[in-house]
Amino acid sequence: MGAHLVRRFFQSVAARPPDPAEEAWLMGLLNEAEQRHYRQMSRADRSHAVRSARCPALADDAQRVAAALHDVGKNRAGLGTMARVGATVAGALAPRWVRGRWAQYRDHPRLGAAMLAEAGSAELTVLWAAEHHLPPERSTLPAALVAALAASD
Repeated sequence: MGAHLVRRFFQSVAARPPDPAEEAWLMGLLNEAEQRHYRQMSRADRSHAVRSARCPALADDAQRVAAALHDVGKNRAGLGTMARVGATVAGALAPRWVRGRWAQYRDHPRLGAAMLAEAGSAELTVLWAAEHHLPPERSTLPAALVAALAASD
């Protein structure tokens, strides 16, 4: 997970808005409530969502939507890149001391799953948002599907 976090940090710092055509393609896969959640994501998170949805390991649009929206719960915390780094480090070193928006950021899988369930998202989208930080063997999804979705992240 460490390499993943370092890669995401540099992608966040250098993030450009998603390509408009790619973003329009993704928006065509989302329901209205999912579109609202997507639009609230940071530029870096929207770019990551489009890249995730375009992963060649994904087999269908249901998987693409799940890949794209897995981090939507980060919206609740409203943190920028450096505060996210702080929340991640503090959570790893002293998790019970993390409070407020940092705690919300650390809890983004659960928060995102609740947001997506309320948005009427497919069960796969809700489950992947909830489980994307779990070790693969703890997921309720089939192993091959977890591997494909993890590759998209």
